[in-house]
Amino acid sequence: MQTMEVDRKNRLYDNFIAALDHLDAECREPDRWEEECLSYALGAMGCGMFLVAEVELAAFFRPIHERSPDALAALASKPARFNKHMLRHGLDYVRRHYNQTDAVADMPPALAAGQRDLQSSLGLLP
Repeated sequence: MQTMEVDRKNRLYDNFIAALDHLDAECREPDRWEEECLSYALGAMGCGMFLVAEVELAAFFRPIHERSPDALAALASKPARFNKHMLRHGLDYVRRHYNQTDAVADMPPALAAGQRDLQSSLGLLP
């Protein structure tokens, strides 16, 4: 695995832990928005889709007044699924079982194409 990918993955793990620590500091569980962001970030990390995980972790820290009203309304009708303990356990699982992630070039073609499309749409590709 390339050093840059290892650094990116470690930064993501640190940012995920920072999000959980933020909730701990406020003595609360994640709200539905935060829970959704963290669960999507966790799934993306497990799939080696680090850019998606970065986007979700950035959304986690978005102030309430900057969150999409439509997304908040949609989430309000859904029950909570994950608490901090479950999310920590999920991160531990991802770290243990998916520590060897492939570069985009080594991904299945459909997944690699989606990753490149996302990077391009965010202006991360030349």
